[in-house]
Amino acid sequence: MLHGLIRSVINYHTNSAFAAKAFVANLLRDFSSRDLVRRVLDRAFKTSLNVAKESLEEYSSPDFRGDHNETEAIQRLKLHTAMTTGRHLLWLVERMIELKVADTAVKEWSDQISFTADLQRAIRDDVTRNIVPGLPGILLRCTCKLARAVTAGSILAAREVRMKLVRGWLPVLIVCKGQYIAYAAQP
Repeated sequence: MLHGLIRSVINYHTNSAFAAKAFVANLLRDFSSRDLVRRVLDRAFKTSLNVAKESLEEYSSPDFRGDHNETEAIQRLKLHTAMTTGRHLLWLVERMIELKVADTAVKEWSDQISFTADLQRAIRDDVTRNIVPGLPGILLRCTCKLARAVTAGSILAAREVRMKLVRGWLPVLIVCKGQYIAYAAQP
């Protein structure tokens, strides 16, 4: 029941989505079983992360490269899906940190070698910058929130997890910085 409620709130696309998310956040905060909340949020996080990974993977795939109208439409759809799912991931990460149940999320997030590689490829692509310019920012906000929670001690993570988090996501930050400087330098 709780997982279905989270999934429906995440997929809620009307103007009142903020109120629905606030309501579900209050329900999660007041729920008596922390273990159940952890499992439900972990499941929703993994599901959303897989959708974002698959979208970026398919976008970065050589099969979806080209200038054909159909191929371009598929690329746009994949990027839009990744952006929307990234927003959902950010909301889930914020809830997990707030409820202090984000330890599994940090481990999952630090293990995303192929995801970060696909994201770097997408950042370097002009199409991404034109269609979903906020995608890298959303995913880096997730990373920063998780890293900040680990640094503050809200989430306990082993040294290897912390190192993998930095090793995996720092190159994404560097590519974003490089692309921003190149974009700002254009006349």
